[in-house]
Amino acid sequence: MNSRFGIVFASLALLHITNAGNIKEGYVAKIAEIKDKCLKEHNVDHSVVEDLLKKSIKPEVKAAQCMVACFFEENGMMKDGKIVSEMVKSNNAHQYEDPADVEKANEASDMCDGEVSTDGKDKCLLAADYALCWVKRTEEAGLPQIDFANSS
Repeated sequence: MNSRFGIVFASLALLHITNAGNIKEGYVAKIAEIKDKCLKEHNVDHSVVEDLLKKSIKPEVKAAQCMVACFFEENGMMKDGKIVSEMVKSNNAHQYEDPADVEKANEASDMCDGEVSTDGKDKCLLAADYALCWVKRTEEAGLPQIDFANSS
């Protein structure tokens, strides 16, 4: 019985290590730099990013929402207060090593394009809503999330 548990535990550990490697290393450094710039620019605590990525909690404070918009704009994924879907997909290709993961991320992006309403939203709220959708959809697809706590 103990050997079965050991095998299952080892398999889960290996799966976690394998998934953690699916995000390109150079991408993480680039994104961490942009995240830090936007956090500083909007005077927002890093915990807002961790809450969004790890707990799927949308930022409610305007400055935090605008920090997300800054992040999208700096990555070319938002222009003139609108999400640029082609650039979100281009970002997916830069983020994930495995083409299957890129496809899953693109499907998540397509879902969010259809689910996130733009009606009456300023760019900050739109970016926060889209980011929350993307985090949830990529998590549902089993894609690894960036762990900023261990990257900067």
